[in-house]
Amino acid sequence: MSRPLKYGLFLVVAIGIIIFIIALIFRLFGSGYLTLLISSFISSFLITVFIILTAPVLKDILATYRTMMRLENLSHPLLLELSLEAPGTYHHSLIVANLANRASKAIGCDSIKTRIGGYYHDIGKMVDPAFFVENQMEGENPHSEINNPKKSAKIIISHVAEGVKLAKKHNLPKEIIDLIEQHHGTTMVHFFYEKAKDKNPKVKKDDYEYSGPKPHSPEAAILMLSDAIEAKIRLISKITPLVIRETIDEIIAMRIYEKQLEFSGLSQDKIKRLRESFIETLSTMFHQRIIYPEYK
Repeated sequence: MSRPLKYGLFLVVAIGIIIFIIALIFRLFGSGYLTLLISSFISSFLITVFIILTAPVLKDILATYRTMMRLENLSHPLLLELSLEAPGTYHHSLIVANLANRASKAIGCDSIKTRIGGYYHDIGKMVDPAFFVENQMEGENPHSEINNPKKSAKIIISHVAEGVKLAKKHNLPKEIIDLIEQHHGTTMVHFFYEKAKDKNPKVKKDDYEYSGPKPHSPEAAILMLSDAIEAKIRLISKITPLVIRETIDEIIAMRIYEKQLEFSGLSQDKIKRLRESFIETLSTMFHQRIIYPEYK
C-alpha cells in the first residue's frame, strides 16, 4: 500500500473516531450524527484522492527545488574544481551568472535557472583550461605552439560537449544541461576562421562553427548574450559608458543577424529590456574602472 493511501485511510479513521467522541460528549446521536459522519467520510475520501493525485507532482517539484538549491551553492564539487583548474573561467562564470540573473528578472523569466546556468555553462573548459584566454598567463598561449587554426577551433568548440559530459556525470538536471549545450548556438569561432582563411580562402565554415542547437528558451538566449558580452568587455582596457553601450549593442545585433535568437521566444520589447539591464549591471560592476571624459 502506498504511503499517501495509508495516510488517507488513517485520516478517514481518525475523523470517524473524533466525530464519534464528539457525538458521545454532546449526545448528538441521530439523523444529524449520521449526516455528519457520512459527509466527513466523503470529505476524507476526497482529500485522500487529492493527496494520491498530487503527491508525485509535489515530490518532483520539491526534488527539483532541492537540486537547484544544491547547484546554486558555490561549494558544489564541480564549481570548486572549476575554481582550481580554470580560475579565469570560474571568475568569468560568476560575472556571467550575475548578468544573466539580473537580465532574467528584467523580463520575468527564471532568474534562478539562468544564474545556475551561468555558473556551470563553461565547466567543459576544465578539460583544456590553458587553451582559453581567460586562463592564460601573460606570454603563454598554447595555440601558438599548435599553429593550426582548425585544431585550435576544435579545442575551443569541444568545451560545450565536454561540459555536457561533465554535467551528466554529476547528474545535473536536463534544463541546466540544455543551457550548457545551447549557450553558443551555432555561432562561429571567428578568430581562427579568419586565420584559416588567410592560408586557404576555401576553408570550410562548418569546421569553425559550434554544433548547436540554437537557444530554445529565453533563459538560454540570455545566457548566450551574457557570455558573449562579458567575454568582449573583459578584453577592453578603457571602459567608458559609451563603450559599454556599444559593446552590448554589437553583441545583440550580431546574434540577431546570425539568427541565433529565432527560437528563443524573445520579443523585440524583451530584447530592449535585456539591453537596458545589461547596461545597468555592467555600469554598476565596472563603476570604479569607468573613465569619464574631462570637462574644462
